[in-house]
Amino acid sequence: MSLLQMSFAGAVMILAITIIRALAISLLPKKTFLALWGIAVARLLLPFSLPSTFSVYSLIGSQTSGIAATKVPQIDKVLPIDTIGQMATMPGDIGNTTSTVSIGGAVWAAGMLVCAMVFAIAYWKCRQEFQTSLPVKNDFIKSWLNAHQLKRPISIRQSSRFSAPLTYGVFRPVILMPTSTDWENTKALQYVLAHEYVHIRRFDSITKLVLIAALCVHWFNPLVWVMYILANRDIELSCDEAVVRLFGETTKAAYARALISMEETKSGFAPLCNNFNKNAIEERITAIMKFKKASIFSLALALALVVGVTTAFATSAIATATDNTSNIPSELTNPAYDDAALVRDNINAVPPGVTGNQDKNETVIPEKYMDMDGALNYELGEEPEDLNAPANVANTTLLSVSHDDERKHTPEEWAKILDLIDEGKVFWED
Repeated sequence: MSLLQMSFAGAVMILAITIIRALAISLLPKKTFLALWGIAVARLLLPFSLPSTFSVYSLIGSQTSGIAATKVPQIDKVLPIDTIGQMATMPGDIGNTTSTVSIGGAVWAAGMLVCAMVFAIAYWKCRQEFQTSLPVKNDFIKSWLNAHQLKRPISIRQSSRFSAPLTYGVFRPVILMPTSTDWENTKALQYVLAHEYVHIRRFDSITKLVLIAALCVHWFNPLVWVMYILANRDIELSCDEAVVRLFGETTKAAYARALISMEETKSGFAPLCNNFNKNAIEERITAIMKFKKASIFSLALALALVVGVTTAFATSAIATATDNTSNIPSELTNPAYDDAALVRDNINAVPPGVTGNQDKNETVIPEKYMDMDGALNYELGEEPEDLNAPANVANTTLLSVSHDDERKHTPEEWAKILDLIDEGKVFWED
């Protein structure tokens, strides 16, 4: 698949997920949308897809294949012989097409580079500020770290340059807290640290890196930007859901208040970091207050949506062999009567039983075997009495001549051949 095909297929899937999200954000577990965004990213980055009968593209293809099957052979059959001269000029346009593709590729590469640099510079600036942070040492933090150990060592630090909690790092994750944190309010700290711990445990930093990669590759696609924004929101919503599930539904109001207090002041742009206050606060508060324990129905609906959306939008159409000659009489599909093949292959030929004037480079077909459009018609007339009589060259499939052929034609015929050469319908061999 080409980049544009991947981007188009991804855009269609993003649009479908966005609609589903708007309709069912409060009905489904938030991990459902993370799974859907993951499949959309795979569709954007993988240059291949699995064919499926249930793909929307198979459905579209089945609607149009009948039309395509009847039109193609008709075009071949009525192709005028005098278009060969026009077809011969086609290779000259290839350079213009290549030039256009090269310019488009250069623009895409420049845009991808700029997009990647913006994210890299923003993260580098944040990283410089991270290094000024100081470790937090108190009894509560020590107790919390002992209770939340992973194979990757977690550290908690504080900095005056950030106004809200965030997490960064993959192999040595760090939870960065603002120096204004109320360390005595251990209840609120539990919610905040639990939220950041979920980010670390799920490797959300890597997830955001993959989202940025998809955005840089498809920077020209506005729906990919929509996906980047909504996917980051759903990462936060899923972590909020995990915290409420951990502490119980009775803590929804307390957790929402902690979220609001952290939202009072915002941090700057910090890519690859998991910000406690990054997303739309109203959507997060609403989702927290509407949280309900997942039921069997909601889980089944979520699974059906993931499978259905993946099958319909992440797969490609099945390639079907279409019989393009199904609506053509059998006598016209016989290889011996394939005029279009003679034109495409630039082969001079005569109907069965006709000898005419011919040598290895030229065949002159008697005029009675040509219809009004200059196409072969094997059902016309019988063979002429004089098979060596020259035909009317204006109505033959003569494609090329040599200077030695002048002796084979009358002066009138040769003059017509010269006119055809000027018109680009006949070519010199030498």
